[in-house]
Amino acid sequence: MPSRSSSRVYNQAALETWFENVAVNWEDFFSKEALRKGREFYREGLISGLELADTDAIVHCSFSRKDTCYSVIEWGKQGPSVRCSTQDEGLGQAVAAGGLYEIEELIADEISPLPYIAKSKSKEPVDELPKSPPPVDVVVSAPLVKGRDLVPRLEGQPAGLRLTAYWLDEAGNRRNAFGTDDVALAEADREGLVKLTGRAKDAGFEFRREANDFLLSDTERIGPFFSHTMKRWESLFQGIELDYEAEQMAQGARAVKLSGEAAAAGEASMQVDWKLKLGRSWLDPEDAERLAKAGRGTHIVRGLGLVRIGEDESKALAEWQVSSSISGAGPKEWPRYMVFSLFGERGADLDLNEELSQWREALSDEVDSEASVELPLFLRDYQEHGVRWMANLRANACHGLLADEMGLGKTLQILTLLRHYPIAKKNSLIVCPASVVPVWESEVRRWYPELKTCVLRMGQSFEDEPAVDGRIWIASYTQLRRHKSLLDKVEFGYAVLDEAQQIKNPEAKVTIACCALKADCRIALTGTPLENKLLDLWTIFRFLMPGLLGARRRFEDATENSSAESRAVFERRLRRQIAPFILRRQKDKVGTDLPPKVEMDLVCPITDLQRQTYQNLLTAGQDSLGDDLEEAMRSNAMHFFSLLTRLRQVCCDPGLVPEVNADILQSGKVQTLLNCLSEAIEGNANRKIVVFSQFVQLLKRLKPLLQKTFPKLALYELTGETKDRSKPVDGFQEAEAQAMILVSLRAGGTGITLHAADYVFLLDPWWNPAVEAQAVDRVHRIGQQKRVFVYRMITQGTVEERIQQLKREKRELFENALGNLGGASDLKEHFGDLQELAQLLPGKN
Repeated sequence: MPSRSSSRVYNQAALETWFENVAVNWEDFFSKEALRKGREFYREGLISGLELADTDAIVHCSFSRKDTCYSVIEWGKQGPSVRCSTQDEGLGQAVAAGGLYEIEELIADEISPLPYIAKSKSKEPVDELPKSPPPVDVVVSAPLVKGRDLVPRLEGQPAGLRLTAYWLDEAGNRRNAFGTDDVALAEADREGLVKLTGRAKDAGFEFRREANDFLLSDTERIGPFFSHTMKRWESLFQGIELDYEAEQMAQGARAVKLSGEAAAAGEASMQVDWKLKLGRSWLDPEDAERLAKAGRGTHIVRGLGLVRIGEDESKALAEWQVSSSISGAGPKEWPRYMVFSLFGERGADLDLNEELSQWREALSDEVDSEASVELPLFLRDYQEHGVRWMANLRANACHGLLADEMGLGKTLQILTLLRHYPIAKKNSLIVCPASVVPVWESEVRRWYPELKTCVLRMGQSFEDEPAVDGRIWIASYTQLRRHKSLLDKVEFGYAVLDEAQQIKNPEAKVTIACCALKADCRIALTGTPLENKLLDLWTIFRFLMPGLLGARRRFEDATENSSAESRAVFERRLRRQIAPFILRRQKDKVGTDLPPKVEMDLVCPITDLQRQTYQNLLTAGQDSLGDDLEEAMRSNAMHFFSLLTRLRQVCCDPGLVPEVNADILQSGKVQTLLNCLSEAIEGNANRKIVVFSQFVQLLKRLKPLLQKTFPKLALYELTGETKDRSKPVDGFQEAEAQAMILVSLRAGGTGITLHAADYVFLLDPWWNPAVEAQAVDRVHRIGQQKRVFVYRMITQGTVEERIQQLKREKRELFENALGNLGGASDLKEHFGDLQELAQLLPGKN
């Protein structure tokens, strides 16, 4: 049974009178159909009002907001008689019967309320009823004898629209119509009061027993009441009184304009005061603050009546409030970068003072505030621009996303920034995948060996190394997550996330750890800022500038749960909003300063299995060959080169060694290759990639892994076992979508053209540059329309890294002396013994 929600007006004397009335078998006075409907009205909670007097009772029944009626039950010596406001006599009887059940519930404690009975499919009532009940007198809207005038009075209050009423007699005397005295009302007066209370409830007014008045607290219904409902009231009552506040409300809800005044409150913060304007007048600051907190909808302002904050203004306010909580701002103070968030919102004007206006212009102009800092000449023009762009963001207390495509030197740009724009007395932190940790170490040694690096490992604290200008902590994402408890105690100068797509899941523990970092300048690096959906971008900016992109739920709704048109509008606004904080260059659009062929080394981590296998082979080789490199090469050359070949195989894949049973993913080089391929393929529908190796078995082991990892990528193979060399070459060259070809160095060194490719990976580079060049020239040759990016994959701390170091330092000598395999005998001129050449250096990851 529905809960009772009717309003009840009565006094003690009336309760006692109606207790006696319902004690008799009053159901005998109604027909079966009236009782059945009455029970239905009662059970479904349709009896909305009950007013008891000594001689009669008024029952209100509401079928809907607009469909209501009432019945008056007068109890005489012969029993009840019914008068009703509807022309349907049967309905009037049913309303009266339902009201009597309601009266029983109210007053007869010893009489149980009517038990709930499920609706019967039969038209016959369930209860046993008298077969021939006495007739009940029903009077339909009988003409009333004129009584006193009933005058409603409306008063505007902060809580809503208040309704009272008074009786006005011929002498002009007034008497409260909702008084609690026991003076009996004339029949005509009672009918007028019934009309008013019934219509008040229909309009949304609620009776307040403690105040003896009605209140319409739903501000959204006050305006429609004045524009529609009150016109009908004016035809029923002799005038309606309105006080000044109610007169203001009667004008309807007027829209307010939202405006904010922003002023600098520090080097990195600003203060915003919201103002609301109605026409030409500004709202009182106290009212403006109250409405700003309340947000969307219709509100009451003393002296102004109803004011409305529109949807656009409400969204702007809500977004601002949520963003301020995300950014950790105070009640009125926010990071300056939030200026760009507000400028992207509709419905809110933000006035900046002169200082903030100049700050915004300086940031948008991308002018390096420290242009006097000289940068190294080895930087390409676009790399120098990237460094100064990041320096300008930092100088203006902002943070950025460097989203250059892979191979454009994001690592070098970051290291240049940290070296030439250090933050005094603060260490910096670089967070990256574990496989990339050695790459950062290697790049520091190559470009800026004077910088000091510390790799975060278990049991370490950031306080283990004192804060000095330029010191760099390098941590894998896993280690950062494990050390999250330390982050509250340290503040970095720079905090850099490499491969920032690693935090695309907002709920992941590693994401939470990254967002807990405190730093003067935060930078994210990724060539694929969007892997799956726009939420990836939201998470990255949650790290960079919390609050800038607002609440996650609203962001997701705008990008996933809205119409195509709304999404397009949102995405355009989003691009404008984040444009000052993203720098992305593509290889084919960087400019003429980028060489047609870009070559670089990828330093790969070494796994535990690789390390152990490598050390076992080296130890066994030293036992049989000794440490004298020259003697080993002269007396036992085959054994020496066999050892070097085995060590190189371990660097690529320990499973290539016959006595080792290992999954190919036990190779740090293969793990790095998969990461690089994912980034190269992402966002380019026509990417073509060539993977070279001199070890055919490595390519055979790699092929099924690539097919599983990249099922949509067309994969071809060319080795010495390929009978028709033209078939895989032509298929690769003519493929309209992404494609990759695995080529053995011997089979692909000559006689083929692969200029459809723009990426080349050399899995096992060695000391013969001519062989490498010959293979690379299969791609970088006449007819090539794109820049070619060549990546030499070097396993950290092994003989591979030693040879690459030698090639960089003594390139001319190396090419003259070691132009072919036979020239490897000159290794003895550069390495004193086998230990120096092939010794496994301590792990860095």
